[in-house]
Amino acid sequence: MATIYLDDLEKHKHLDCRPILMTKSAIVDFAREFDPQPFHIDEGAAGQSMFNGLVASSLHTLSACTRVVVEAQQGVAVMSGVGMEEVKMFLPVRPGDTFTVQAEWTDLRPSRSKPDRGFATLKCSVANQRGEQVLEYGYRYLIARNVEN
Repeated sequence: MATIYLDDLEKHKHLDCRPILMTKSAIVDFAREFDPQPFHIDEGAAGQSMFNGLVASSLHTLSACTRVVVEAQQGVAVMSGVGMEEVKMFLPVRPGDTFTVQAEWTDLRPSRSKPDRGFATLKCSVANQRGEQVLEYGYRYLIARNVEN
């Protein structure tokens, strides 16, 4: 696979991200380890919560989205993540939900001080199987440039 440098990226180009299925066991396992709120790990307590049932941690949803975005980058010369854009959560994710990430490159710019790298923002919008928006956020990356060309 060829390396994709900052200068090869196209503004507004979308990544091809695979869909994500959230299972009950994945929701509970993640929450037990990282976000043990009752509405993430206990169906009885979740049924009595404002969610009226088990829901995924927003951290789990964001982590799952990160996985498919990184997979879809296929050869992009990411040197490091340098930040995230505002994360907005619109709807809870429930067991059995399948969601998709629409990821688009924006704000591509070379570094002013180091010519071998630059910055890129990837804006993401996440929708469930009903087409309802679940999450919106962005990543900021430091990406290598091909200084040999």
